Amino acid sequence: MYEIQAEIQGTLEECVLVLKGLPEGDHFEEEMLQHNEIPGVLRMETVRVAGEKQRRYRTDGCCSLAESLRGQKLSGEEFRMLMSSLFSGIAQGRKYLLREESFVLTPECVFVRNDTGDTELVYCPEYECPLAEQLRRLSDWLLEYLDAQDAEAVYNGYAFHVMSHETGNPMQRMVSVFCGVAVPGLPSPEGMQREVSADVQAICTAVEENSSGNYPNGDVIARGSGRITWGSFLAGLSVVTCLIAAVLWAMR
Repeated sequence: MYEIQAEIQGTLEECVLVLKGLPEGDHFEEEMLQHNEIPGVLRMETVRVAGEKQRRYRTDGCCSLAESLRGQKLSGEEFRMLMSSLFSGIAQGRKYLLREESFVLTPECVFVRNDTGDTELVYCPEYECPLAEQLRRLSDWLLEYLDAQDAEAVYNGYAFHVMSHETGNPMQRMVSVFCGVAVPGLPSPEGMQREVSADVQAICTAVEENSSGNYPNGDVIARGSGRITWGSFLAGLSVVTCLIAAVLWAMR
């Protein structure tokens, strides 16, 4: 897998993301990205600078996800919109034969449009990191940016975390839950949401029951008739890892 070496280069006229140190080789996706406007995917240009192969992506009017969330918290609706936009970009890429594993879903390489909040994704043919692994990493990172006082944000964060740690292709369930789109072979979006809601409630209960009370104090979040602390949620994730696997196995 290509280790990302990214650098933002900007002028008054344009701003670009540059990937450096690329391995040699040609890819059919280069033509796809250079000659097509793919919604939700940044256009790519392959260049050589001092004999080194580089890829350049125009990011005018955007900022990275990491930058956009600096000092901010995601509400439940904002989290859902982020997921919906991200999955839409990947789905659009499929129509142009772009491979899921070559989208770069790191916080520094997912871009958010300043005017609409829609995501713009970086596609790098050399990256080749399994989508499931990328989603797990992204879910772990996003947990720190949920609005602890927004019950929907906590639910959505939990749901994304649960599904990202499933075996198989978790994106199918995520599309159904976050985008409300029926996926062949899976229950209806409403049914999927009920299933995930049950998983999330079970995990919330487990975190509460396994909390020793020694975790750092945090904002208290109402969850039905129970209450858990945000600090307990974060610290308790490691405690309930086995429970997550057991719940998902039981759902099969």
